[in-house]
Amino acid sequence: MIHTAEKFTPALDDLEAQAACFEQNSFVVLPNLLTPEEVIELNLAIDRDRAANPFMWYCETSRDYNCNLLLTEPLFEITIRHPKVLPLVERIMGGAFCFEELSVRHTEGRKQTTPTEWHRDRGHWLEHPLHLDYPQVIYYLTDVDEDTHCFTISPEPAREAVLERDAHIERGGTFYFHGKAGSAILFNAATLHGPTHRASTRHRRIVQVYYGHPHRPPLSEVTLMPPRLWRDSPDPEIRRFYGKFNRYSRVMLDAMGIEVDE
Repeated sequence: MIHTAEKFTPALDDLEAQAACFEQNSFVVLPNLLTPEEVIELNLAIDRDRAANPFMWYCETSRDYNCNLLLTEPLFEITIRHPKVLPLVERIMGGAFCFEELSVRHTEGRKQTTPTEWHRDRGHWLEHPLHLDYPQVIYYLTDVDEDTHCFTISPEPAREAVLERDAHIERGGTFYFHGKAGSAILFNAATLHGPTHRASTRHRRIVQVYYGHPHRPPLSEVTLMPPRLWRDSPDPEIRRFYGKFNRYSRVMLDAMGIEVDE
């Protein structure tokens, strides 16, 4: 069963409809979240960083994956604290939440189509009403359609039993997320999803932002938290929001003599 986008795309100004869609499917589509001007600036920032700091990009020969653009390109903060995303994340999380990770991917075209790389980033947190530990939002920075690589997800009712892969897909079907640059999708990182790589001459660029509960374990050990956000911001809410440290941040900051409050 292949789904179309309409049933997963409530109006951007209807918070309750978005939350209901998430509860029914473990994801919701957020079209045109970034402006064309923001998309241009973010792409320019990626080009700039790939040229200036290739060592910061995994797979250096193709420079396709960076988890620390916050260090060199503060512009990417607009994808983390987006005014249309934060209220929705707070609504589905059920209270206070915090930043976990930002990563940027540049995927070149390929000569052949390959099956969807189904996976779950982390397990479900069954104690949460929506089984939600780490929500993730993916922004497209390039146009994505049937002729390009795309993000793919299998709908999963948030309150129902967690199934193995084949049973999950049989129950939920498949949704290939296509959209213009600036469109986004918010989903439970524990639900079944993955990239679908297609035979294409066009590259795809995405920004991935993860959020989490303040007192749950860190999602990963890849994003270093810049002191300008958790220490130097005049806004106490900004400092709190960026104040959850993974082990990577603690080791690096300690080595540089930067104290982190427990």
